[in-house]
Order: sequence, then structure tokens, then C-alpha cells
Amino acid sequence: MKKTLLKLLSLGVMTFGSATLFAQTMYLDEMFDVSKQANIVYDSNRSVNILYQSGYPNPTINNSLIISANLICDVYRPVGSSVVSRPTIIIAHTGSYLPVLANKQTTGSKDDSAVVEMCTRLAKRGFNAIAVNYRQGWNALATPPTSTEQLLNATYRGAQDIRNAVRFLNLNAATYGIDTNKIIIGGQGTGGYIALAYATVNKTAEVNNIAKFQRNDFTPMVSIDTLGDWTGVGGNPFFNVSGDANVSSSAQMVFHYGGAMGDLIWLDSSSLPIVGMQSDRDPFAPFNTGNVIVPTNMTTVIPSASGAGAVVPKANALGVNAKLNSKYLVDPISTLLRDRTSGVEHLYPVRTNYPQDGAPWEWWDRAAIQAKNTSSFYAIPIGSAGLGRTADSLSMLGNPDMSVTKAKKYIDTLVDFSVRRIAVQFDLVPASNDQFKTSFGLVSPANNSILVVKGDGNTKVDINWDAANTTGFGAMSYAWKLSTATNTNFGTPLASLPCGAKPGVSVDYNTIKTLLASVNVNIGDTADLKWTVEGTLNNNSKWSSDTFNIKLIRGEITAVKEIANLNKFLSVYPNPASDILNINLDAAAGSIATYQLMDVTGRLLLNGNAENNAFSLNVDGVNPGLYFVNITLKDGSLATKRVIIQ
Repeated sequence: MKKTLLKLLSLGVMTFGSATLFAQTMYLDEMFDVSKQANIVYDSNRSVNILYQSGYPNPTINNSLIISANLICDVYRPVGSSVVSRPTIIIAHTGSYLPVLANKQTTGSKDDSAVVEMCTRLAKRGFNAIAVNYRQGWNALATPPTSTEQLLNATYRGAQDIRNAVRFLNLNAATYGIDTNKIIIGGQGTGGYIALAYATVNKTAEVNNIAKFQRNDFTPMVSIDTLGDWTGVGGNPFFNVSGDANVSSSAQMVFHYGGAMGDLIWLDSSSLPIVGMQSDRDPFAPFNTGNVIVPTNMTTVIPSASGAGAVVPKANALGVNAKLNSKYLVDPISTLLRDRTSGVEHLYPVRTNYPQDGAPWEWWDRAAIQAKNTSSFYAIPIGSAGLGRTADSLSMLGNPDMSVTKAKKYIDTLVDFSVRRIAVQFDLVPASNDQFKTSFGLVSPANNSILVVKGDGNTKVDINWDAANTTGFGAMSYAWKLSTATNTNFGTPLASLPCGAKPGVSVDYNTIKTLLASVNVNIGDTADLKWTVEGTLNNNSKWSSDTFNIKLIRGEITAVKEIANLNKFLSVYPNPASDILNINLDAAAGSIATYQLMDVTGRLLLNGNAENNAFSLNVDGVNPGLYFVNITLKDGSLATKRVIIQ
């Protein structure tokens, strides 16, 4: 069984689910039939006319820069659910902000096979699912910076449309059974750009002040005065029909499968919780941080955008995903993905059979698509000979093994990964459910505590915290690390020490002295620091979400030489070193007893007894990086030098 699961995961296709391992649970398992109410008008607004001055036979359309457009949605609901007001998920489709086929793709509307399948599966689990169309329109054949401006405006309008869809749901909550406190936005491909913008853009500066989104005269590419704000309110009525500011447009969570964030600076502590699923070889949207390429002309339209691989770790670090991190998911998919992501939670790097396949969950009827020569821009027919055949051929280049079976397996996994995290965010499953373990309850030393370090070389410093709740998990090991009070980026700590398997440690004085040297705390100095605790479980590490203040005071040291004085007698060369590292201590300082080579996390790499004050270490097998050479003298004194190994 284990080998089978690993094989499936390596392909990015996982067909197992909770129903085979656990009792059925609403929101996690398919339990209901589904009803669908189609083509509901949720809003109307002003849209860019892609047929403007195109020679279109209808003069009114040909001469109109902006046209009015009805925006429609389909509502999928569970049949037989006893829940009156249900969690509701809005799904925004892909399509590059252009009509299906005209965008040279086989997808681009709420009627896409993948959208229908996703919404149906969500409704079978007990959610309402709303498939929405949003505004189309931009010149996809333009080149930067024009294409950048047009694509950015299209995304902005799309996010406004989703805001107005939320307003529609709030106004019609009783009709459709909407829990207005549990609204989630999901985005596929192009819809992923919209979902991520919805989750993060909430300040004027984020629209106006980012250099790559400004014209050459430093004016913003997106004009709030023209298009209204990010909630759809205000602007010029010729370009935007303002939303009702008295009706909430707020959702509470987003997830995306594909797409990217225009700029990672948008993501801050005020953003919504984010779950990210994306092909890590997506050719059009970067998985980490890179360029956005549009498939219509294969040009870069947005530089340095960020996909799931950059967005989700930052959301976790900022505390945006704190509620999601309050539980430790032990379903097979979550467990296996921790190895793929090196322990990053709520991130699903999708693996595909072909490097150019960024959307393996899509499928279409090839014969039906190839036979089409027309498309529709809203209700306006457009087309040309071979339109469908071109879209099919280009789509097959990106998804050469496209099939219904493959696509549905991917969707099964995307749904399973998403709904578990939605269940955590909104407390949708009982606390006793075995699939949702209480997250590591790591607590650092008491807030605002004071640690005074001084002694004669034998002093022990006790550091304690509460044990993690590991019932049903297995053995836990711990570590703790320090950062400055103003920079709490524990990903690059000032110091870190392993602490064994118990919730507390007694650290010898010389180790503490090494730590103090690394944070530049000298005799009489006081340092205001932050520290936290790490738990490692089944090779998966997680730092506590709690960080606490601590004040380190280095007192006067007796019976040992002052560390600052000793350091000037110690020579470590060459620096940087590649294979041999020479160590030499001036005899006037004393005699070396032992030596250590440690990395920045406190991990011991080399150590031993010194026969004299001049010797060499072979560091040929040590990975490149920053290290500390610590020597202990026979009188207990300690000296430290930093060295770079390359």
C-alpha cells in the first residue's frame, strides 16, 4: 500500500480519500446528490470591448470602447443536507480574460468541464458551490508595457466582480442557504490570479505605489478614480457600475490551483488565509517567483510574480494561516506532501507527466471543440474558420495525455486537499475527528523573562516550555532558536540549539557563551530578543506559532578570560576555506583543550581534543556556508571565530 501511494503521489495523481480509511464525515466525504441552478445574473458591469474598431459588422459594437455585460453564475447545492446555512465556495474559472476558443484555449468559462466537476464534488460534500463568470476583455496581442497594464486591469476587474458576487450571496443568503460567515474563494488558472488579488489587495498603496505597475510617468496602471476601489465601489460610472458599499463583499478564505500573485508585497498580516495548489512546472505562471507568460503570444506580461511555492510559506510565517496551523492533518495526502514541501503546510506542488502541463485537471471533448468555428463574447457571436481546431491543438501541446480519467483523479486530490483545510478554518468537523490532530502545542519560555548568564565555566542554564500535544503522533524532539526583537524571521535565526526529546533542557555555560558571542552580547550588555521552540515529529519539523520576548544579560565572568580578549589571539585561516582550515592560538592566551566546528543552527559537525595550539581540520566534506569555530582552553575559557566554507 505504501509503495502504491508514493507512486501515485510522484505523478501528482492520488485517488485515495478519507472514505476508505475513516467513517464518512460531512464536508470531507461525498454524501449528497446535487442540484444545479444555471445562468443566474449576479451583477452587470462595464467591460472592455475586444471588438472595438475590429471591423465587426455591427457598427454599434465596432464603435464602442466599453460595453455593458451581464455577469452570470451557476449555483450547485447539496440535496438532502439538513444544514440550513451552508459554507459556500465561489469558483473562478481560467481563460486569460478572453472568450473560450478566441483565447486559443479550450477553456474559459463557468461551463468548463473542470469547473463543473469541482463544483459538483464540493456540493456532494455539503458545500454550496458557485461557478461564476467574470468580466473579459483586453488586447492579448499587445506587448509590454501595454499588455502589463491591460492584464493588471483585467485582474483588478475580476477581483471586483468576485466582490460583487459575494454581495449577491449576502443579499440572497436565505434563498440559496448561504452562511455569510463562511465564504471561500477558489481560483483555477486565471481565476487563481483573481483569488490571490482578492485575498491580499486592500490598500491604495498596493494599487498605486509598486514600481512595476506604474507607467513611465510614474502614474499607476490601475486607476482607482476610474475603476473604483478593490471592492468595486466608486470610480467613473462609464467604466464601473459601483457596488453597494453597505453590503459586505468580504470572504474569509481563498485557495488557488494555478495562477499567481502580482507581487508578493501584497501579502501581509491583513490578508486572508491562503491554500495553494499549483503545478511546480507551470509554464505560464511561476510556482515560486518569476515571470507571468500569456499563452496567446508567449510574452512576459508581469515580471516577478509569485506562485504557491512563495505565497503559502509567507502566509504561514506571517500568521495569516494561524488557524489552519492550529491542526495537524494526518490524512494520506497531507502526510506525504510534507516530504515534497520540506514540511511547508497547506502547499500542494502538483506533479505532472509533462513539464509543460500546468493544468492536468482540465479536459474537453476534442471532436466537439474541433468542429467549432464560432465563439461568443458575452452574447455577441465571433469566430473564424478553424477556431476550434487551433484551440484544441494548442491545448493538447500543454496537456498531451489529456483524458477524463486523469483530470478527475487530479480534481479528486485538489478537492480533498482543499476541503480539509476549509474544515479546519471554519471548525466544520468535530474536535474528536482522528484526521485532525491538535497541532504541536509548543510554548517558549515565559514572556518577558530575564536570563542572566554568568559563571565559572560550570554553570547550567535551564530552559523550559510546555510539552507538545503528541497523542497519536509518535516521538517528538525539540530545539529552540533566537532572533532579534525587531526581526523575527526565525528562518534565519541568530542562534539555534537542539534540545533532545523532553520539553526542557539544561544547557552548559560554554554553549551559552557561544550563543552569546553569535548574538554579540558582551560583558554588561543587555539584548532584547525573541525566541521560539521547534518540534520534530516523524522527520517533519514545525516551529511554534508562539514567539516570546526574552532579555539576555551577560554578567561579569569570573575564573575565565574575557571572550573578547581571547578572540583576538585566535587565528582561523584561510577564510573562506575550501578543504583545509588552519587553527592557531597565540601561546600567550593559554593552551587549547578542545575544538568544535558548528553550523548556524548549533549543529556540531567536527570536534575533538587538541594536542597543541596549532593544528588543521579537513573540511572538504562540509557543505558551503557560515560556521563557527569554537575552542575551549584548559582553564575553561572559550574563543570563537566565524568562517565561511565554500
